[in-house]
Amino acid sequence: TGCAQPPLCRDARLATPGSCTSVGAVLAMIGRLSFVPFHVVMLTACTPGHYPLVDAMLPGDQSVTPPSPRFSQLVRNDAPALQVGIEALDVAGVMRRDVIRDGFETWISQDSATVTLAQGMLVATRGFGSDLMGSDVSMSAALVKDVRAGQATRFHSFLGGNDQVETRSYICTVSSRGPRSLRIGDAAFDTRLMQEDCGNPDQNFTNLYWVDPASGDIVQSRQWAGSFIGPLALRMVPK
Repeated sequence: TGCAQPPLCRDARLATPGSCTSVGAVLAMIGRLSFVPFHVVMLTACTPGHYPLVDAMLPGDQSVTPPSPRFSQLVRNDAPALQVGIEALDVAGVMRRDVIRDGFETWISQDSATVTLAQGMLVATRGFGSDLMGSDVSMSAALVKDVRAGQATRFHSFLGGNDQVETRSYICTVSSRGPRSLRIGDAAFDTRLMQEDCGNPDQNFTNLYWVDPASGDIVQSRQWAGSFIGPLALRMVPK
């Protein structure tokens, strides 16, 4: 399909044309996010209970590349921070909130890769490769934030291999996996873990959301960003 990309390969020597994309090339695209192992961040949802903290990921980590002036300004302004993990690469780091417009929040990395969220739901990426150009996740968001089970349809538009935008629809089933307790830094959260299983004839994926039932806020999540980059782990950093 137009969205299909060569798989990621761990060894750059394996990245012959058409075989796979070197991890180094992907790291360059996503801003070298003050890397720490992804598994330290996230948080298998297979068992109930508490999840590990990631104090090493908080702002102030050393990076292998200097941050952009925009990112540095956001750090100086103490802009809200978002922990982002890339499951396929086992790495994670911190983004800062750059723009809020019409309910959409854009978060930026040190070299200007971005993710855009709407009420905590991933709707777009830039700078990751084969980006998620836009999404309509309103039906899923209504169920997840109300911690209700049900069915929803979502729509994703991806940048394909020929720089053509392709829109795909997915039928999703949202269900509750019960209460979960989280501690992030000094903050404790009583959440409900919501699972969203989505698919169409070509693709299937599962999203997970740790939702504060009182506010509907998504405190932590694992959300699919497309077949190329795979799932992203997202977690708000309390002030």
